[in-house]
Amino acid sequence: MNDLSVGVEIDATAKWLEARGITGAANLLRRVARQRDQAVQRLGLRPGTSAPEANGPEHAAVRDLDAAAEAATLRTDIARLQSLAERAGWVADPTAKRMLRWRDGWWELGHRRRNPRDGYHDTGWYLWGPVGSYDGEWIDRHKGPAVEEAERLITRHRAANRGDAE
Repeated sequence: MNDLSVGVEIDATAKWLEARGITGAANLLRRVARQRDQAVQRLGLRPGTSAPEANGPEHAAVRDLDAAAEAATLRTDIARLQSLAERAGWVADPTAKRMLRWRDGWWELGHRRRNPRDGYHDTGWYLWGPVGSYDGEWIDRHKGPAVEEAERLITRHRAANRGDAE
């Protein structure tokens, strides 16, 4: 990553967004860039230092800090993505007649026709979740009640995994 060009790109992108009347996104972009710069400063990293330029134990420590900062940034980005995905709720995939949702793991609510040979004893909506939760549990014949029941089951599963009772 070339830190020297990132600031220029962020500013240019923010100006482009503002020119098109998207000031909220421009402000968000600048705030995220400012937070990143503050994190780099707090970690004692020097922007613009690339791995091939670094020699000796001091530069190896800087590279380690660069790797740690990059890993921290990735963890933060993943946490933001998970937060956004959780707020989005059920996301429909109409071609497969299913819905996906993130709540401490991916959950799928899919519609299946009756086929006892494949384990689907009734036509309706089935719930799959992370390992140790639900694996093709029949929920309801109709979508509305199935979504409500799936939310209840997911909440109950999460509460049980945290150790508190519902």
